[in-house]
Amino acid sequence: MLFLFIIRRVRTRAHGQSVSRSVRALALWAIFATFVAGTPAEAQFPKAADRHFSVRQQEPPQVQPARLVILVDESGSIGPGDLEREREAAATIALGEFAPGSSVAVVGFASDNGNQSPVDVVCPPVTVKTAQDQQSLADCIRKLRKREKAEGDGTDHYAAMQQAMAYLGDGPPGSATKPKMIFLLTDGKLDVSESPRYGPDNAGDQRNQAASRGLDDTLRGAVEAGVQVWPLGFGDVDRGQLDRFAAGGFQGTCGPTVPRPSATVAADAAAVSGFLLKAFGTARCAGSGDIQRRRLGAGEEEAVALNVPEIATDGSIVVVKQDARVSVRFFDPHGREVPKTGQLGNSAFQGSGANGPVESLRISNPEPGNWTVKLTSLPGVPDIEVSAVVLWQGAVRASLTVDPPAPQRGQRVKVLLTLQTRNRPIRDPAQLAGLTFSVTMTSGTATSEVPMADGGTNGDDRAGDGVYTGSAVVPDTAAKTARFVGSVQGIGVSGDTRTVLTTLSDGRPGLAAQIALDQATLVEPGRSVSGTVTVDSLLGVRAKVRLQITDPAPGTKASIPGDRTVFEVPATGRADFPFDVVFAADSANGTNGLTVSLVDDANPATTLANYPLSIQIGYPRPPTPWWLYLGVPGALIVLAALGLWARARYRRRRVSGLAVFLFQRGRQISDIAAPAGGETRFPFVLRSGHGVAPQLAPPAPDDEEVYRLTRDGRRFTLLTPYGERYLLHDGERCEAGEGLELEIRDEGAMTLAAEHEGEQGESEFGAAARYTDLL
Repeated sequence: MLFLFIIRRVRTRAHGQSVSRSVRALALWAIFATFVAGTPAEAQFPKAADRHFSVRQQEPPQVQPARLVILVDESGSIGPGDLEREREAAATIALGEFAPGSSVAVVGFASDNGNQSPVDVVCPPVTVKTAQDQQSLADCIRKLRKREKAEGDGTDHYAAMQQAMAYLGDGPPGSATKPKMIFLLTDGKLDVSESPRYGPDNAGDQRNQAASRGLDDTLRGAVEAGVQVWPLGFGDVDRGQLDRFAAGGFQGTCGPTVPRPSATVAADAAAVSGFLLKAFGTARCAGSGDIQRRRLGAGEEEAVALNVPEIATDGSIVVVKQDARVSVRFFDPHGREVPKTGQLGNSAFQGSGANGPVESLRISNPEPGNWTVKLTSLPGVPDIEVSAVVLWQGAVRASLTVDPPAPQRGQRVKVLLTLQTRNRPIRDPAQLAGLTFSVTMTSGTATSEVPMADGGTNGDDRAGDGVYTGSAVVPDTAAKTARFVGSVQGIGVSGDTRTVLTTLSDGRPGLAAQIALDQATLVEPGRSVSGTVTVDSLLGVRAKVRLQITDPAPGTKASIPGDRTVFEVPATGRADFPFDVVFAADSANGTNGLTVSLVDDANPATTLANYPLSIQIGYPRPPTPWWLYLGVPGALIVLAALGLWARARYRRRRVSGLAVFLFQRGRQISDIAAPAGGETRFPFVLRSGHGVAPQLAPPAPDDEEVYRLTRDGRRFTLLTPYGERYLLHDGERCEAGEGLELEIRDEGAMTLAAEHEGEQGESEFGAAARYTDLL
């Protein structure tokens, strides 16, 4: 009905009648709604005053450093192009390692044919803390070379593994040492047939067999030292041998769903970078995007988009540009070019390799979103293939809550597990999808898994809020404690484990409590969330309990007003106490996280209840304008109505058809008509003096005393050169001085109907013709 009303009213105007005020008001409202919909919500709501007090936060988590050795085949079967690809692959991983304190070594290997070392330690272990450390890696990787026959051109995997284990063989697995891994790049089978170190001759293939037995011993050492082995082969390789490397090393992973070490065979050396990148991500529990490749011509620029997820706290962008003359610039998701050394906002940058074929930018606390890498080639540089990739990991901390904190034997407890990085709490299900949230409960000698989920059922308050919830019944045993161990693991995070030791109570406790908070999903800065504490007392005497905020996420600033933090509990019975959690005006936008705890005021070490709160801080979106619900057909109708209304408004303001008549003492002495075009202003002058009768005329360029006539439908506004303003209707007059009067007539209105019939009224054109002649 609304659409029919608009169309009917607009159609009526098309037949010469004025557009109704209701349609005009409706159209103006729609336009206003458009601007409101496009206005930032923050501009529409005032911010409340800051009322927070500081809360002690834990030390921020850090990504765990690693120890890497990259073994690169230099045997005689390697071609020049293959070697270059191996260099690029090695540099991608060596320069992409993002954790300060990680160590990287690069070792080339072939064989000993009598007077040579089977290995080339081109990069001894380097702790990559600074840009200079990264640059030294980039430089030494260029020393990888192809061996000629006289230099030992066989393939001695055993010697290569021995050299790697010399760097990584210390420390047992499962200790607090850095994770250790070997990446083996090879294009051939084990071949030490020319190497005298494995026997005086190779009768019966004894040299290769001796090297193979030595490999078995080395791999057993890798298991004992916790060293993973990730082989990557291309060319004429022995897949069985590669599988033996992978299965023979340490089989521990960074998460229960993370694949164990495995061998990969690439079609050729060109595919090695991609395969090595995937192996590195799995071994390191690092996230990575796909390698983005572009063809860069001489003097051209190419842009590459790379996504950094919200969970990333540390990362590296690695660009393989092949030619040092190609320049690289990096832009964050806000379009700002970031420095290659230094800081911008909360992010710190460390670049290296600008003068080589592989360049990297290590970023601490990167802005999440789409980054852009721009590569520019100089004239004269040959066409080349360039590539870019981002590697990242999130330094995370898990938070484990057991409610009630001191359960009874046989009681069902609620367990909650959440995750935050050093920058922000993570609640987006898409960011958490690949991670494993697990909890075990141990009481006495019995250990059981506690199923955890974030589906909004089985005690979980809200689906998809990042709070994983489970429940378990404490065994009815003689144990005095129950231990809960929660962990978050998976690709893209450093992983974290939390332990909560609960003391089991004998019988019903003197004080038992529960905390409930409103299920708000969005709170404006400076506003609050309401909650209630319910306390059951069997003490027989009055006591006091205290509410406090613990474990706030980075950027979360919140408080409980002082008059609602301490409550007096009755001697017996149940009591409810309302309270508010107030978020400061400068609390971080987006997801905020904290835990509300209730403790015994006389003994603050005794926690009675915990409630982990996850909530979005920000401003609500304004209501969606009604016309956005109309869909495409409805929107077209509204746009058509607005177009017709604008056209009708323009027609109302055209001065075509107006004429001005000059009277002297009641007698008409001159007239002038508006031009017949689409003008909305009608200027004219009144000339007189020196015995010449007063007359109306178009203004000359140098005329200063100009009359200006405008219209709005049947109302006319005449502005005189002397600042006077007259509001007139058709046929009305106004004074023009010295016995003169001006009369405004709408001659076009008399012929409007004839105009729609295709007829031309002379009254519209008679005066107009005279005006044109004067021009």
